[in-house]
Amino acid sequence: MLKIKSIDFIKTVYDESLSHNIFSIANIHFSNYPPINGALLYWKKNLSRSEFTPEGDYKFFYDLANITYYASVKFPKNIKLTRDQKQELAYILLDERGSIGTYSLKTHPSRRKKFNPKLSLAKLDFPKNFDIKSIPSYVGPIIDEIDMTHILDNNPEMSKQFIHDYCFWRYNLVKLHPTEFEEYLDYVDFSYICYACDQLNEQYLIEHLDQVDVSTLQYNYPVLSRLSASFKNYIVEQLRRQKIKINEHFEGEIELFIEDETYFSEYSTIHLLDEDELIDEDEEKFDFHFFEYDRGQYKWPGSEHMVKGIPSLACQIYDDMGYKKRSNKEMDKIFNAYSKKQMDLMCAVFEPHWLHRYREHLDWRIVCQYNGYLSEDFLNAHLSYIDFEALGNNLWCELSEAFIEKHIHHFNHNQPVPIIIRHLTEELYLNYRDKIKVDSDLLYQYYGAIGNDEYERLQELLSE
Repeated sequence: MLKIKSIDFIKTVYDESLSHNIFSIANIHFSNYPPINGALLYWKKNLSRSEFTPEGDYKFFYDLANITYYASVKFPKNIKLTRDQKQELAYILLDERGSIGTYSLKTHPSRRKKFNPKLSLAKLDFPKNFDIKSIPSYVGPIIDEIDMTHILDNNPEMSKQFIHDYCFWRYNLVKLHPTEFEEYLDYVDFSYICYACDQLNEQYLIEHLDQVDVSTLQYNYPVLSRLSASFKNYIVEQLRRQKIKINEHFEGEIELFIEDETYFSEYSTIHLLDEDELIDEDEEKFDFHFFEYDRGQYKWPGSEHMVKGIPSLACQIYDDMGYKKRSNKEMDKIFNAYSKKQMDLMCAVFEPHWLHRYREHLDWRIVCQYNGYLSEDFLNAHLSYIDFEALGNNLWCELSEAFIEKHIHHFNHNQPVPIIIRHLTEELYLNYRDKIKVDSDLLYQYYGAIGNDEYERLQELLSE
């Protein structure tokens, strides 16, 4: 079995003058085979019923009922793979690149919906002076007798039928995308949204910060799994300030909960398609005979239109959670309305474009400590804004050894510097062992980032 370590995709510009409509170039790296560089992913009009092209490339059709176009992969001539090996590797590349399967984002708001909130709302017979907070946020569409009795005792004007109908309505409402139920926020307690809607993203929460209920949000594991350390820290601070009991799931390991981006990762997958749209599990399985590969690791967040060879319109307009990407003008209006706290929280999640655009208004200590989008190019272009002491505590951005060495004197070495330890190499340690504060226990904390071989060498040096 050939073991694939990684696949690097290079996007190409669509050129209709070419006979093969190349939409990507792939470089494949193996642990037990020479790298394959320059595999061309392309689409072409189908002119025969043969499974292979005249050059021997296997044809992949999105829809076997419509074989007008196919996608395929052209490998460099010098590779020594059999036809079957090429076919399997081509499948892996096209699947990772997003040309096999659906052409729309799962989170795209145009996905089919069966629930009509407006019509369903009109059918509800609201009692006079109905309070959206009168039904607890933990109550779902199926209400047990104890909860029903409690609600009726506290709200004698409500009928049992109304409570059932309303709870079912709000349950279906929060299954929609947040941008789709925005106009109905007056009819549902935001505490329930924080508790039950798994499609909330951090920016949405920040922009509704005055409504966020951290007491219920702390139990929404899919959302927690995607939040930055900055916002998780905010949740914990608010729980403590309001003297609310902290979720026992992470009460005893709050620091780990805040810093570990994989915390609750088992809850992070959201299935947004209707059940009858999901692919049958038996059809999804694909046994590889020649290659070992962790599929999905490098998959593009948006799919591609083979016929165009450019990102689909949905990918350009919406992010991978289905939120519409904003223009500069739209974002300027929203940014100018942010409170100081909202602005500080956004520092952790702004992408480089927005960090640069609002650079004079942001707290760069927060940006440097929490933002995971920081790159060396961005940091080099904004050196006058960089707070190196805060950057030293960033656990998410990736830096090269050369960058760290160039700026090593700017970090605060009176204490361990996590970003340096995460990227520590034998050479870097030997060159600056008088500055870098690290011991065996601390090194072990960053084992995953350092890698086994480098870790073993560094442990030997530390034990001398």
